[in-house]
Amino acid sequence: MQPLQLAVLSTSRIVDEFLQHLSEMPEISVQALCCRPQSGDKARAWAVQYGIPAVYTDEDACYRAGGFDAVYIGTANHLHYSAARRALAAGYHVILEKPFTGTAAEARELYALADEKGVMLLEAITVYYLPQFAFLQQELAKIGPVRGAMASFCARSRRYDDFVKGIWNTTFDPACQGGALNDMNVYNLHLLAGLLGTPQRAEYRATRADNGIDTAGMALLDYGDFTAAGLAAKDSEGVNGLVLQGTGGHLVVEGGTNALPTVYSVQGNTRGGGARTDGPVADRFRMAYEFAAFARMIQQHDTEAEKEARARTLAVMELLEALHGC
Repeated sequence: MQPLQLAVLSTSRIVDEFLQHLSEMPEISVQALCCRPQSGDKARAWAVQYGIPAVYTDEDACYRAGGFDAVYIGTANHLHYSAARRALAAGYHVILEKPFTGTAAEARELYALADEKGVMLLEAITVYYLPQFAFLQQELAKIGPVRGAMASFCARSRRYDDFVKGIWNTTFDPACQGGALNDMNVYNLHLLAGLLGTPQRAEYRATRADNGIDTAGMALLDYGDFTAAGLAAKDSEGVNGLVLQGTGGHLVVEGGTNALPTVYSVQGNTRGGGARTDGPVADRFRMAYEFAAFARMIQQHDTEAEKEARARTLAVMELLEALHGC
């Protein structure tokens, strides 16, 4: 199978990280970079560095020129919906960074447009495509009825000090859909919802700055007979990971919930000699797994896999919307 031909929109930090690991993604081939005019020099330097044939500073010109099958969008959060709409309208498959859109209604509009154009629309959320996630799913049934879960993903943003000094940036601007819930807790929500399903109720308790942005916050997910929580912060560091407890054991993730670097399960009571089973360790960059899956889904026209991905995205979008309303 030939690599999926890709155009990349934006010169953001996540795109920089993505390009740095292209060698681990033989399933894709980047044919074009597209960015704002003021970022053109950066894009042209990347094109030379990574052997990318074309650079554009106008999306319409990029889409008219073509030479690729799909567009990966890594723009700031508040630009996701409009950028995806333009790419879909031009007839391209779209891989859209998290958080998918600002509202669930926007997500449904984009999916309707993708269906109209006969293309796929996929969220670039790493969690589901990692081998460690499959391990957690497999082990979940072995630990008995769930009695609680706590996921944490906290990292002091490199832009937080600027924000405190009054220097504007999109990360801490409510109008740009930044903040801890959208940028960090979204991974916890995908991990928890992916393992436990959709909660009955949800509540968000946030630490907010004067402009209203949530610099940290706890999402409480009520599953009826137990509660799960997602803690995230962009103003402070923490111990990241997941503990998911059952009556007969527990699951553990050590490290960021975007990468699940170390996973294991324990069956039985650890004080009474519980048995630990270690999960797999990723042998590729965390984004390599999702892009390998996206390339296969698009090239093989795997509509069932896309339907499952769509359902996961919509479930979390509706959850995010409920939490933002708290």
